[in-house]
Amino acid sequence: MNKFVLAGAAFAAFAALPASAQPPAAAAPAAPAEASVTRAQMQQDIEGRFKEMDANHDGAVTAAELGDNGPRMMERLDADHDGKVTLPELTASGLARFDRADVNHDGILTPEERAAARDAMRARMQQQAAPAAPQGH
Repeated sequence: MNKFVLAGAAFAAFAALPASAQPPAAAAPAAPAEASVTRAQMQQDIEGRFKEMDANHDGAVTAAELGDNGPRMMERLDADHDGKVTLPELTASGLARFDRADVNHDGILTPEERAAARDAMRARMQQQAAPAAPQGH
């Protein structure tokens, strides 16, 4: 169960959204949904969550360390497809999402920008899940 919560929290962090899980002791507390988050805070949060997920402290997170959702998360996060996710891979992914959500590029993600990013992600997910319209011949 703990790995499932951490995996969900990691995805939330990488999606540049505040995580709802309790942050690890090494990481700064995640900002409440109504607070702005700086890029530096996001990077610190990603690093803290990575350390928590890296159960054997070998500098890489495997699907097994991510729990039941590990294989699906590996597809999204393992940029070099070597079967493990390193801190640089997670950082690049998370900060890229932050940068996309930070529409005015000021290095601060506001609650409004987070809400817009969440809405855009939901719309993309719904569009991907919708069956294709049948083609007439």
